[in-house]
Amino acid sequence: MTIRKQWAIALSVTLLAAAAQAQVLGGITASVTTIKVGEPVTITANIDVMTTNYCGFVVGFGDGATKDGVSDVSNAVPLVLTHTYARPGTYHVTLGGRNVENHPNCGGQEKAVDITVADAGKSGVAAKAVPLKASEVCATPWKLVAKTFNAKTGAYSCSAKPGTDMPAAKPACAGKLKSFEDAKKGQFGCRA
Repeated sequence: MTIRKQWAIALSVTLLAAAAQAQVLGGITASVTTIKVGEPVTITANIDVMTTNYCGFVVGFGDGATKDGVSDVSNAVPLVLTHTYARPGTYHVTLGGRNVENHPNCGGQEKAVDITVADAGKSGVAAKAVPLKASEVCATPWKLVAKTFNAKTGAYSCSAKPGTDMPAAKPACAGKLKSFEDAKKGQFGCRA
């Protein structure tokens, strides 16, 4: 056997072993798929752990909010999150691979579940405002502009380098707030 053939076989074995050790996206589920505005829903994101390797992933809640996660020996999977929605609608909640904290992205096809959020005010009682958490407002690479954040009204602005691609989904704004985008300034959010 030539050295070239030996090298090719060794490379193939190494690549197959690396692929066999990868972690892949397992699935995403919701505790319920129909809720009212302001009611919490529990989202469970699972990673199929095949070895002690590690990977990064992101849960997108469909309303502009995301949560990064990692799967390794110090972080238990599945990742269980609670989320509330400020506006009625149907939200496509996704689980995808993402490089997080030097963890390479988890492999596999994106997973998803849809959640339908009904208007809580149909009974004539105004829906209780759900305070936003600063850590759940802006997705990477966007950063919260601290002076714009108001947990009671839901107003906020996120910023990034001018020209950064805007999030695919417009933010869901509470009450009378309106969503805005300014790609030239690298800003988006909710304001009066």
